[in-house]
Amino acid sequence: MASLLMKNHSTTPVSQDTHSHSIGAALTFIVILLGIGVPVWWNTTTVQRAYLPLEELSNMVTLAENDQRFHILFKTTEDASVLVKKLQNDLSESEELSSYNFSIVPYPLNPKEVNILLSQNSIDAIDVGFEELSENNLLDGLSIVQVPSHYLPSGKVYIGRHNFLYISEETSILILKCYTTKMYQQTKFLKTDFKSFCSMLASILSTYNLYENSIANLPISNQYNVLLTFATSNLNMVHPSLVSMFEENFAAFSKKFRHVSDLSISSQVVYIGNGHIGADYSTDNNAFILNEEKVVSLINILEPRLGNQLSSDPTFHWVLYVPHEEQSPMYIFKSSSPITTNSVLSPRWNGGGLQIVNGIEHSFAGLALCQLRNALGVFSLQNIEDSYVSLDYDESGVHAWELYLLTRRRTIQFLNQAMITLKSLSQLLEQIGNIVVSEEIKDLVVTSVKMVDAARRAIQNGNLQQAYRDAKVANVCAEKAFFDPSLLALLYFPEDQKYAIYIPLFLPIGIPVLLSLRSVYMHFLKR
Repeated sequence: MASLLMKNHSTTPVSQDTHSHSIGAALTFIVILLGIGVPVWWNTTTVQRAYLPLEELSNMVTLAENDQRFHILFKTTEDASVLVKKLQNDLSESEELSSYNFSIVPYPLNPKEVNILLSQNSIDAIDVGFEELSENNLLDGLSIVQVPSHYLPSGKVYIGRHNFLYISEETSILILKCYTTKMYQQTKFLKTDFKSFCSMLASILSTYNLYENSIANLPISNQYNVLLTFATSNLNMVHPSLVSMFEENFAAFSKKFRHVSDLSISSQVVYIGNGHIGADYSTDNNAFILNEEKVVSLINILEPRLGNQLSSDPTFHWVLYVPHEEQSPMYIFKSSSPITTNSVLSPRWNGGGLQIVNGIEHSFAGLALCQLRNALGVFSLQNIEDSYVSLDYDESGVHAWELYLLTRRRTIQFLNQAMITLKSLSQLLEQIGNIVVSEEIKDLVVTSVKMVDAARRAIQNGNLQQAYRDAKVANVCAEKAFFDPSLLALLYFPEDQKYAIYIPLFLPIGIPVLLSLRSVYMHFLKR
């Protein structure tokens, strides 16, 4: 009996030590799991999201093009503050200009400009001199220049090749006299000088809105490709002078247009079998006739050979089809009537088209350049009443004030596109919490927001060149942030998939941990 008691006494401390060790092991396991394992798992599985001003992005408001004020300078050798004030008030109330937001600001001519006025003998020569002074400042805005009366016919105003609009001193005196006496409704001035002046400004400002009504346009971009294709069945039929004619015309236009966007001009020759297409010979016209349906078939034949896949930049296509000598001359007919330009447009070619060439004429290059202008958003004046005179184009085929209006419109478009992209990004990030937002994305978004604000301030201050640069940077950064590949890493990872992954991982571990917690609780409860 005594030996049995001694045996039990000796085994009790051993069982207690074993139980204590098991409790300690359970506590150690619990501490490691909850203190180290869970934090490590949490930090390694948490989606990285750099801070973005999502509320600011979602509240961005796009700009209306017509709400942006045009600043027009009135340049003269004298103090024109009173004249400008009178002119501004009445122009704003005129029927033709009431819908436009503009302001006229008096500005003195500098000594070099005064010297040009005194030394030249025609408006054309004065405009050339002013253009040389402002060659590097194409985007400075419109300026009204008062010139001596003998340069301009009575009742006429002139639009220069650069950013200058010309009126005579006689017109200025009549403006001041008529509005000072408030008798302008009974004067001839209202029907001649003032009407011409209103028509000129209205025509210029109206081109600002023609882009919205245009059917085929190139999308806004910093880089464009212009591809001239000569389609023929015989190499000898593509005259070298025809190729050089096109390249020279487009090169001059590209050089001046670089202030807005870069144009990459290239040409190619495409061979199309034996050159015989389904054209019908007309004895009445002594020519081959190609109707609209067959023109579409010809376009479908040419389209795979134009090389659309060579660049991601918007591409303007202009195809010159030189018919086979056995099918020449060839003309395009629409509803039994010939098309004057012998060409058709293709919406799939970003405003480009196809033109049939039966001979070498300079008008061919002019037509292609005119259509490129329209596709880019450069539109000609609509001088229906012949109330003003616009100087002829130089070799570039585009006036500086046309580029100025185009740049204003594109600045607003770039800003609006950047803000729409940023708003879409903020909505996407708010709706889907699994998207990773890296520091690079954050930097792009912050830069884009800063450039949007800077461009808005520059527009309000009349600094179009700076506004355009900032707007382009804002749009580029917004596009890069939105289409960054890192945003797609966890974009299509549903929430319920997490349970399918984590339950098999934590359930086998969690049950022993819960039982161990129960044992630990009971152990300390007994003590």
